[in-house]
This record gives sequence, C-alpha cells and structure tokens, in this order.
Amino acid sequence: MVKSSKKNSNRDSIQTIKENTRVFLNKSPIIMGIRIYVFAIGIMISGMVSRTFFGQVVAFIGINEVKETYNPQAVKVTAKQSMACARIIALITLSLIMYTVVSFTGTSNLNILIPGLLIGFGICQQMEGAALDVITEHMRNSMGAWTTILHVFAKKKRGEYWKEFIEETELLWAHPQIRPMSGSEEALEKIEGKISEYKLIKYMNKGREEVNYYTVIEDNSKSKIEFFNHALEWLHNTRDKHDDLSDVQQRLGTWSYALYLGVGTMIWLLQPF
Repeated sequence: MVKSSKKNSNRDSIQTIKENTRVFLNKSPIIMGIRIYVFAIGIMISGMVSRTFFGQVVAFIGINEVKETYNPQAVKVTAKQSMACARIIALITLSLIMYTVVSFTGTSNLNILIPGLLIGFGICQQMEGAALDVITEHMRNSMGAWTTILHVFAKKKRGEYWKEFIEETELLWAHPQIRPMSGSEEALEKIEGKISEYKLIKYMNKGREEVNYYTVIEDNSKSKIEFFNHALEWLHNTRDKHDDLSDVQQRLGTWSYALYLGVGTMIWLLQPF
C-alpha cells in the first residue's frame, strides 16, 4: 500500500510539473515573443524559397499564378516584429556570406574580403526587402478577401449605413495594392449572385478571429453592424501597417544596394590592394 501510494504521489508530481511547464510555455511573454519571431521568420523564409523556385517555374511555363491565399497569423504580426525578423534574416545572410568568404580565402586577402563584405551588404538589403514583401503580400491578400466578403454582404442590404459601407470598401480598393478577391468586377458580380446572406454570415463567423473579433455574429442588424464597424477599423489598421512596411521596402530597394554591389565588384576586378 505504501509503495502504491508513493507511485501515485510521484505520478501526480510529474503530471503537475508537466502542466505547470505547459502553462509557462503558453503564457510566458518571453516564450510567446520568441514563438512569434520564429513563426514570422519561418513564414518569410518559406515565402522567399517558394517565390524563388516555384515562382520561376510558373513564370517560365507561362501559367497565370493566382496569389490570393494568406496566413491569418502572418497578418497579425506587428510592423515592428516584421522589421526585426527581416533584419535577423539579413544579418544571418551576411554572416553566412562572410563565413564562406573567410573559410575559402582567409582574412589576409583584402581584394576578396572587402568585395565580399560590400556585396554581402547589398544582398542583405535585398533579402530584408524580400522578407518584408512576403508579409505585406499576406496582408494584401487578407484585405482583398475581407473587403470582398464585406462588400458583397453590404450590397445585399438596404439602408444608408450599408450604402456608406459599400463606398468605404470601394475606397479601400482605390489603394494601388488592394484588389477584390475575385480579381475583376465581372467575377465579383458573379460571386454576388451566387452567395446567400446566410452563407456569408456563416463564413464571417468562421473567420472572425482573423480580424480579432471574438463575439458571435448573430442574424440581427445590431450584431452585424457591430461586426462591420470593427472589421472596417481592422482593415484601416492593417492597411496602415502594410503601408509602413511598404515604405521600408522602398527605402531598401533604392540605389544603395546597387552601390554596394558595384563597388564590391570593381574592387574584386581591379585588385587594388
């Protein structure tokens, strides 16, 4: 009996330790922050690899690739976190480049070491911009999908509120990088005729957590308007975050990276040291 009691006590202790560890890993701000960064870096790298290899094959074959899928969790990554993750990828790239150069040539040959460093800086800028573009693409596709669903639903309703909401979605489509999920006005009209209001509410309830809305959308005007007001605010915030990251991308894609590559190549060719 004593041995059995000790075994049960040990088993309970192990179970308690496991449960406390699980709670700590799920609720610790530090651990959660690390998980977000690891997730965002993974999304960026997989997106760049997919574009580099699969995208080139698709372009070569001549298939019109449809890029309307997105990861809702990638859309929720903040601008600050996105820029930090892109910078980490850039620094890892620079480290790998310099490690390769030093491993093959050592540190004494400045005619190789300096060009390697300058070319590495140029490539890093491009990697950082490409990583940010992966996240902004998820944002664009998410905004395109939600503006389409909300627009189609609003067009089925009558009243001043819904008329103004239709205008709001059309103003969002005026953004140069946000477009309807269907891709064209003709396709959008076909969608409007096929989807019922009930199916749209069901779809919005299924995906409402994507826009940080955690209340069930009920079949009454008050509930619908509350959701639409929240969704519109979320769209505006996501658009602003997208534009902030796009501004960073544009700055990274200016002449500076070309200068690094050009100067590094010239030093490598002329061998002045």
